[in-house]
Amino acid sequence: MELRHLRYFVMAAEEENISRAAARLNISQPAVSRQIHDLEGELGVALFERERNGLSLTEAGHSALTHARQVLRKEKILLQAMSQFTESEALLSLKVGYIPTALTGFLAEAMHQFNQQDNQVCVQIYEMSPLQQEKALRKGEIDLALLGCACPGLKRDFRVQAIRKVAVAIALPEDHRLAGRKWIDLEELADDVFLSLHEKNFPGRREMMKEMCRRVNIDPKISIRAEGLSELLALVGAGSGVALVPADLHELPHARMVFIKLKRPKFTLISSAVWRKEGETEALTALVSLLKSGE
Repeated sequence: MELRHLRYFVMAAEEENISRAAARLNISQPAVSRQIHDLEGELGVALFERERNGLSLTEAGHSALTHARQVLRKEKILLQAMSQFTESEALLSLKVGYIPTALTGFLAEAMHQFNQQDNQVCVQIYEMSPLQQEKALRKGEIDLALLGCACPGLKRDFRVQAIRKVAVAIALPEDHRLAGRKWIDLEELADDVFLSLHEKNFPGRREMMKEMCRRVNIDPKISIRAEGLSELLALVGAGSGVALVPADLHELPHARMVFIKLKRPKFTLISSAVWRKEGETEALTALVSLLKSGE
């Protein structure tokens, strides 16, 4: 499987038509059809229903589209990160760990402003879970961690700067009985099965969930603890349960699910920047300042 297979598939899914996809890609229609056919053969599933008026995604196709977009997004991030390098041997490096929502939420804009101000420092970014960021920070593998809500224990060992506030929302399958609502009281989901993020990768998330449920006097049934944010969204979209999530998670690719605001309880997470006290540099504090200014 090559990246071009995913690009052709995503374009065909967006256009719902091979001819229009080929025109946008500036290649021949048979070439698009052949690459999609090869991709279906490698995956072992049909991605499209071929109809007289065009294409429609199969159930497997909807799931594949979410993952394909994630892969292509990471390719873009890699190219963006590599573009920061120059031939200058004197170029300094600032390594930043982040969770996916940070990139679309505030990191990309802060990096753009930072690069305009100081082109002698190369910002390298690495997508990691909060726990991976903490470990990398302790080992000196990254200089700055953007890990969402910082656990209290981090404040003993690192400098922690609040970057932005994010409300907690509820993620529901699109066919859920409450999916059409604008607001939901959490107690209305007392009988639903909940999904959660695994504590080993997202420390503190279990306590957050317990506290929110305690406020409305419900005892949630938790069936699955996802290893990452994309997995959590995919599970919700597949109908495996509902999930309490940061509201900015809607910026990540998601299929067959909706985000609904919580009327009660109101709960806000504070996204933080974390760095080693002895590793504080002028470039690092400048980037943190830009991250905070975009709040």
